[in-house]
Amino acid sequence: MTLSAIGLVRPLLSMFGVLDALGKPWSPVAVTVVLAVVWVATVVAARVSEPVATLALAGVGYGVLALLLNIVGAATTDAEVAPPIGLAAMILGNGVYGAVLGLVALGLLRLRERARG
Repeated sequence: MTLSAIGLVRPLLSMFGVLDALGKPWSPVAVTVVLAVVWVATVVAARVSEPVATLALAGVGYGVLALLLNIVGAATTDAEVAPPIGLAAMILGNGVYGAVLGLVALGLLRLRERARG
């Protein structure tokens, strides 16, 4: 759940206008890349035995948390809640994103094992 919560940095920075202040379109991309590196590095450093499943679940968890953040943001501002298909896509898409990062982590873990001999 910690990895999922770390992912909220990006939407929170967006909500508070930080990404706009840093300059778009590069600031959201840069934050996304940094968060991806943190997720992969954490799984590799911890030598997680199932990195694909771990990061896929982190992605789903992030999707759920982002959905809740969207609902809270809509309730407290003039923003709208995403439509149901958008909410489902948010969860599924982030799960796939996490799985892809998990494949990267798996590859790095295997390279690490081979290097050790």
